[in-house]
Amino acid sequence: MKKNTLTFVTKNKEKIADIKTMLGKSFQLEFDATLELLEIQTLSVEEVVAFKAIQAYKQLKRPVVVSDSGLEIVALRNFPGALVKFVNETIGQKGLVKLLEGEEDRRAFFVAAIAFCAEECSPHIFVEKDEGTIAEKPRGEGWHFDRIFIPKGEKRTWAEMGREKKNTRSAFRRALDRLTAFLQEQYTAP
Repeated sequence: MKKNTLTFVTKNKEKIADIKTMLGKSFQLEFDATLELLEIQTLSVEEVVAFKAIQAYKQLKRPVVVSDSGLEIVALRNFPGALVKFVNETIGQKGLVKLLEGEEDRRAFFVAAIAFCAEECSPHIFVEKDEGTIAEKPRGEGWHFDRIFIPKGEKRTWAEMGREKKNTRSAFRRALDRLTAFLQEQYTAP
């Protein structure tokens, strides 16, 4: 790996912007949106990023970083988990809220997982979770489930708080911080 260079494999423009904001001063960033990676069907975000990281490494033949996120709703036995993209494209945020109608237990966890792979079979995975609840209805402007997830200790959804505030303390931010610490210790030249 070139000193302080990270190659993220993602097509998500919002994620690219967030990564540039959060890591732009620590690393030289490269983004690859050309790879077609298979995404296994599982509720486990950790399994998804591990599988995708190994695929990306095999295709690019250099160290890579992939990330994914999930939403675990306690009353729905951790559904939709890593299937958030498919749920968002089908029943959406309104449909997910509808599944919880009449449910008193609205606890949920937003899960962020990042995998760094520098070898074919052994990705390093960094997982963080935000505890919170699901709102009664979507609120604010945001992507994926930011409009329905209320972090613990807050009354507003991530979308109502805004990306800038979310990016200072979210699970994704903490997972990126753990990746950064790992890379600075293991993979960068002094």
